[in-house]
Amino acid sequence: MFRLLSLGIVALCCLCLPTALMSHAQTASVMTTADRSTSAFSHLICHRLDSLVRLPLMERSQLGLCVYDLTTDSLIYAHGHQQRMRPASSMKVVTAVAALDRLGGDYQFATQLYATAAPADSLLQGSLVARGGFDPLFGRDDLRAFVEVLRQRGIRRITGDIILDVSLKDTTNLGWGWCWDDKNKPLTPLLYRGNDSWGDHFIEQLQRAGITLEGNIHRGVLPSGAQLLVERKHSIDQVLRPMLKDSDNLCAEAMFYQLAATSKRAYATYKDAAAQVHQLIADCGLQPSDYLVADGSGLSLYNYVSPLLLVAVLRHAAQNEETFTHLTIALPIMGRDGTLKSRCRRTTAQDNVRAKTGTVEGVSSLTGYAMAANGHRLCFAIVNQGVRTAAEGRSFQDAVCRALTEGFDTPHIRPDVQPDAEPMNEDETAAPTCC
Repeated sequence: MFRLLSLGIVALCCLCLPTALMSHAQTASVMTTADRSTSAFSHLICHRLDSLVRLPLMERSQLGLCVYDLTTDSLIYAHGHQQRMRPASSMKVVTAVAALDRLGGDYQFATQLYATAAPADSLLQGSLVARGGFDPLFGRDDLRAFVEVLRQRGIRRITGDIILDVSLKDTTNLGWGWCWDDKNKPLTPLLYRGNDSWGDHFIEQLQRAGITLEGNIHRGVLPSGAQLLVERKHSIDQVLRPMLKDSDNLCAEAMFYQLAATSKRAYATYKDAAAQVHQLIADCGLQPSDYLVADGSGLSLYNYVSPLLLVAVLRHAAQNEETFTHLTIALPIMGRDGTLKSRCRRTTAQDNVRAKTGTVEGVSSLTGYAMAANGHRLCFAIVNQGVRTAAEGRSFQDAVCRALTEGFDTPHIRPDVQPDAEPMNEDETAAPTCC
């Protein structure tokens, strides 16, 4: 369905969906009362959005905007929707859906500790191997659990080495296309509290437990025949929450490289992860070669997607109940939590919008779901590119969210109009011009 719609809206700029592309139940000849109500509400939304895309901000910046009605499975509004643009952290939505699709909602991020020989009495005549699973949440309790297992087994001396297996991904510490002056966490599969200091803290914990290490610490790969001693896990939901609610870049990259690891290749690269995202794009009925996927967080200057793609991914997620549930629980709620906590409070958008924000220099974006006043679930993508400040983009996006959630009788407030301004009259509300 989306493939057909995407082909049919190529000529659309700021017009709503033509009647010819409506669902079969909504033909011009046979329309129920509910159909007419839906059509009228879509016209109203189009009218509101038309007024917003004519704001002076659009004369000095680029806008990509796409709104889709999931209830009727039809496009409502599109403006610059096929432009390739930098998504900023809206890219995290694509990463999240790809991960839920490919890995499943019960996926676990695991860090494991192995021994190359069985302990005898208090002596381990072999090495310990820590195998990193790129768990961004691995912390103090997890490390102490590793050492506690050694203590319970009576190990007091290790004659071999500590081997750090970081072969889940390549050895680059930064993403492809990241700015050199960004302050980002290192991309290594063996993390301690989000930092590349796992080995140092492990040795410190061994010393505190009275366990002596006679060998050295170095990188390597897990040898065959090694015995698993203990593993610590965090669920995909535990990682998704900070990734989306708080826009945690490290969590997003950890998710991205779980996708890369499905290639089963040692030292997998971003290209292996991108291949999985490309499959998602194809599943959405779009052409992967039309886009560029450089990382999982949206930090890269090389990411190029379109609002059409972002909406297609949201629609794809909504068609799978498990994926949709895991995704929406983790998305920020407008006016309530995460990066949307302070936005659109005491408006119709509060509680009715769950969306991912995005901000990099010159780009502000918002991608997610909205519950319209007529009870229809919408998905939308907004990318403001070339904005001087992120606040310009956020103001426009908030106005769009209000436009999507306000009812027939609710005055729509433009971002450049004060709240006590005169609302539009009934004639303006009842006579949309976009369709």
